[in-house]
Amino acid sequence: MKTVGSILKDAREEKGLTLAQVEKATKIREKFLESIERDDYSTLPSLSYAKGFIKNYSDFLGVSSSKSLAFFRRQTEEVTRTSLLPKGMDESLKVSWLRLTPGRFLAILLLSLVSVFVVYLGFQYQKLQSAPALSVQAPKDALTTTERRVDVLGKTDTDATVIVNGVSVLVRGDGKFFDQITLEPGDNAIIITATSRYGKATTVSRAVRFDVQNP
Repeated sequence: MKTVGSILKDAREEKGLTLAQVEKATKIREKFLESIERDDYSTLPSLSYAKGFIKNYSDFLGVSSSKSLAFFRRQTEEVTRTSLLPKGMDESLKVSWLRLTPGRFLAILLLSLVSVFVVYLGFQYQKLQSAPALSVQAPKDALTTTERRVDVLGKTDTDATVIVNGVSVLVRGDGKFFDQITLEPGDNAIIITATSRYGKATTVSRAVRFDVQNP
């Protein structure tokens, strides 16, 4: 079957012309002329350039340009778009699989949901295995006081229960708690324990000395 390339090559050879001579006369680079004669349009800059080259080449050889372009149009229907695009643009088409399609969107969505669920399970497991946080602002350790009563102030997890010296203490919505302890003369130990709903506990102790002032 005849092609644009074979028609133009045969016409050139009949006239005894070299590609170099054609290049000089038409100003079409020799490498583009070679590509046209091989029916390989992948090296041509664009579709418009390909049509223009073929028309000029045909006119120079005395071949009907309308006939050549008709063959060209028929051939290019079977040529991939990347062979007719400017160089470099075909690389972008090679990664067209990155385009978001409904199927890929659904897959990404499902993967995201699974990832969130796995992270949530990991967080819950870690929480199940971890003791609650517990910080005690007052009293300071190794405190010496002449006051009979001492304030116990602290903060823990909102879902933890707090016991101070064996007595349960109310934990507020922000995790803070408050209590007062009546001291005995001399050294006193204040034991604060925060226990999570999963049974994990954190304990902080404070040593407080109560010095009784003589009247």
